[in-house]
Amino acid sequence: MTLTLYYAPISCSLVPYIALSEAGAAFEIQVVDFRHGAHMSPDYLRLNPKHKVPVLVVDGKPLTENVAIQLWIARQFPQAQLLPEDPWDSFRAISLLAWCASGIHPHLTPNVLPQRYCDLPGSEASVRRCAQSMLRENFQVAEDILRGREWFFDHFTLPDAYFFWCFRRGRQFNVDLAAFPSCQAHFDRVSARASTQRLFAFESETLRKFEKTP
Repeated sequence: MTLTLYYAPISCSLVPYIALSEAGAAFEIQVVDFRHGAHMSPDYLRLNPKHKVPVLVVDGKPLTENVAIQLWIARQFPQAQLLPEDPWDSFRAISLLAWCASGIHPHLTPNVLPQRYCDLPGSEASVRRCAQSMLRENFQVAEDILRGREWFFDHFTLPDAYFFWCFRRGRQFNVDLAAFPSCQAHFDRVSARASTQRLFAFESETLRKFEKTP
């Protein structure tokens, strides 16, 4: 089986990168350079007409959407225990993945691309302010879940990786996160994992290469 992950630095494609690393999977990386519009090229649009990352290509067949990719990884590599063993908890974990994808992620993008959400001149600050208010509301939900816990379940699972990315982006957008110490502690624990350290190293190297090819 050959696996190729289409990845862009900083983006949510780091989530399947971490999941594949946690699973001990052998995979190749194809970096998608959004700066130069690689995601809009004819070749990439044939792969994913939604012009987004991540895409996981499995033996030549593309799979899109983060939740689907993560569930495929969990089922293909069950020994990694990326979902809880208990059936009910497994569905709860899928619910958390869906929440990250549809409940948190959409409030991150307006911070970097506010013009997609309102084309009224001078509205950028208002769009960001509203998005950050919704982010804090969602982070409070996570704070309540994580208080007194290391992970969302009794060991590291896929929701930990996805929420890690969500919280990381909030930090990068300078959202006021002082009210969420449990989320911050969770972020630090995920950051320390070998899979995440591998991601950080690859991301840094990719960004260095970008700097050399403006």
